[in-house]
Amino acid sequence: MTPWSLFASVRAMVVPPFATGSCKARLQVVITNETSSLMPESKLVMLAGGGHARVLIDAVERTGACVSAILDPGIAVGQKILGVSVVGDESWLSTISPLEFTLVNGIGAQPRSTARQSVYDRCRECGFSFATVLHPAAVISVHVELCEGAQLMAGAIVQCSARVGVNTILNTGSRIDHDCEIADHAFVGPGAILCGNVHIGRKAFVGAGAVVLQGRRIGADAVVAAGAVVTKDVPDGSLVKGNPAGQM
Repeated sequence: MTPWSLFASVRAMVVPPFATGSCKARLQVVITNETSSLMPESKLVMLAGGGHARVLIDAVERTGACVSAILDPGIAVGQKILGVSVVGDESWLSTISPLEFTLVNGIGAQPRSTARQSVYDRCRECGFSFATVLHPAAVISVHVELCEGAQLMAGAIVQCSARVGVNTILNTGSRIDHDCEIADHAFVGPGAILCGNVHIGRKAFVGAGAVVLQGRRIGADAVVAAGAVVTKDVPDGSLVKGNPAGQM
């Protein structure tokens, strides 16, 4: 097998959840075309049934795994989304065992919204774990620290020595270069670029197509508007836009 054919055969997966609070496990990459071998033992339940959830269902299916049920209070029980049935709302979790089911957080990210983190925290308190979803079209170094519940979508690229925190989203086509750190509950939008050694703070939001230059720090709860070019550090809670990015 040539190096190029070996690269082409690498398939990402739904990674079984790590131990509570642990981000020490390295990214699992399996060199095989038998994607059925990547299926986790536990069943997957999707929280929410909107656009982000549908993209995740597709990503999960492409790994050879499947979503068993969807929970969404705004969708009628029995309705199917991409072939997966809605079975109720979050209260349905009281009828199942955390030992048998693993959750996928299908709530999309919005600037300064607490919805995604809140459902994560509530479910973790009830003993549930969250799957880490890696789309097969994502390109991820084997030297990446990947935390529970992270979601890496199609076309995302993550280079060596990066850390991707708990319950984060690296959306379609985002590019994360070497030594970057994405803190817990942060979001990096479609097509955004983080040059080397960038730090994205807890619950920060980096909009679509934004560029953060090397070594810059985006503070906790900060928002970088779509298309912004960040040349300086962004303080906690700030909103910046433009090229070069400035505070609003």
